[in-house]
Amino acid sequence: MKIMLNQILDQKGISQNQLSKDTGISINTLRNLNHNRTSRISFDTLEKICNVLDCGVGDILSL
Repeated sequence: MKIMLNQILDQKGISQNQLSKDTGISINTLRNLNHNRTSRISFDTLEKICNVLDCGVGDILSL
């Protein structure tokens, strides 16, 4: 599974720092997600990201 967060951030013109501020998710967690250096992601984290970026889970996760 691949996390496509970087592409969505680029499309929306939002930085990792801004996403961190808007979601309350640590910048380290977002960096790890952006570089696919994580083996799991919580539903809460996905929900926060999707709400701020106005997207669906399928836009962030790809097989």
